[in-house]
Amino acid sequence: MAEEFATEEESNDRGPAPVTGSAKKAVSNPKAASKESGSANQTPQSNRSAVCASVTQEMMNDLVLFVVGAGIKLEPLETAIALPGMGDIAVRLALTITGAEFDLRAEDAGRVRVIVFADGDVSTRAEDFDGDVADVEVGAPAPSLAGMPVAPAPIPVRVEALVEPFIELHADSTVALGINLETAELVSLQTNPDAPVPDGIDAATWAGSLGMFSMLFGSLGDGLFAKLGEHVGVVGTELDEGVGAVLFQIGVASGRAQISVSSGLLTVGLPAAESVLGAAMAVPIAGKRVGLGLASSAVDALTQIIILRAAGDLPLPFELDLELGEQQVGSRIRNTRVLPDSFPDLRSALRTEVRTRLLRGRLELSVQAAWVELPSAVPSIFNVVSRKLGELVSLTPMRVRFPAKIELPIIPDSKDTIPVLIDDLRVTTDGLGLVVSLA
Repeated sequence: MAEEFATEEESNDRGPAPVTGSAKKAVSNPKAASKESGSANQTPQSNRSAVCASVTQEMMNDLVLFVVGAGIKLEPLETAIALPGMGDIAVRLALTITGAEFDLRAEDAGRVRVIVFADGDVSTRAEDFDGDVADVEVGAPAPSLAGMPVAPAPIPVRVEALVEPFIELHADSTVALGINLETAELVSLQTNPDAPVPDGIDAATWAGSLGMFSMLFGSLGDGLFAKLGEHVGVVGTELDEGVGAVLFQIGVASGRAQISVSSGLLTVGLPAAESVLGAAMAVPIAGKRVGLGLASSAVDALTQIIILRAAGDLPLPFELDLELGEQQVGSRIRNTRVLPDSFPDLRSALRTEVRTRLLRGRLELSVQAAWVELPSAVPSIFNVVSRKLGELVSLTPMRVRFPAKIELPIIPDSKDTIPVLIDDLRVTTDGLGLVVSLA
């Protein structure tokens, strides 16, 4: 049986329905919304999440391939070290990240274990105890400074560290995300023995070079990594205010997200403002999938944003309110209010209840009830009768099915999209949960 919905009269008794503002009022002016969102940081956060996303280790390792691409060059690090019997050595290390892997473990106290593979161009300037100075670069012939390692080619480096990821929504609507290397903990720094031998270099010579630099990294690893962390600082990016404006509109409060790490799973919860109804819950997932949870009022607000953008940001002549139930979505459609709030609301509304489910890879919407809701000035018995008649639709429900495959923009308002497949759909009174995978 579909869940009971409040009539207009009942709604007036208990206050406004979830996110009852019209689409025009909610998102007709993105700039104004951004300014209003600036006050969102004045509203204390609740202990709930407006948005909750979960991603598996397998999916993260697939997505990192798109991030790394052909390689990410870091700014060269220049530092000085002292080696026994060799004097002071000025080391210049230029790293190009060629790959990365995540290893999510519950015992890592909420931190992410990341393994980074890079090619290191090492050049040195050394002064021995006799005052002789020599410059050594990758591939250059070895000078007469006995014992100083010389790299015949860029050295493959393997770095394993524990890092704390962060996602933060600022009051100016920008979103910062990344990791802070300054607070990272080094697990190991060594050469990568699995890297292929470069062309034109003897395998025995290459193995000897790797062994030499592995010993060097082993003795200097902590200090070198600390200097690298200070040098690089934060590795991340900042999304523009368009992303943050949408997050504010759906009820996300400014501040840092709560990030938790369990075995093979990373979960991110964006804090909800106190005005948010419902709560976003973590969705169980496995394999190469992403789970997304939205609070009930966030679903309503996001729907209005999508409808308004589909209409070209033009004012809409109607209001659409959504209310979630157990595997069903209720809606109220009525014309935009013309009279001020001091006058009684004499608008009628079209009410519907739609059951949602996934069936053989397709999203099915089945109308379970449809009726006209009369204004509160009309005796409630008429709305009761109208509701009962509307439930007769469930005897021969109208069903509509859509492909469970959608194209999502990589970032809002971007023309670059990524195809995703909806693997699971859960609707409750608290919110909506989706499980998606790359199509």
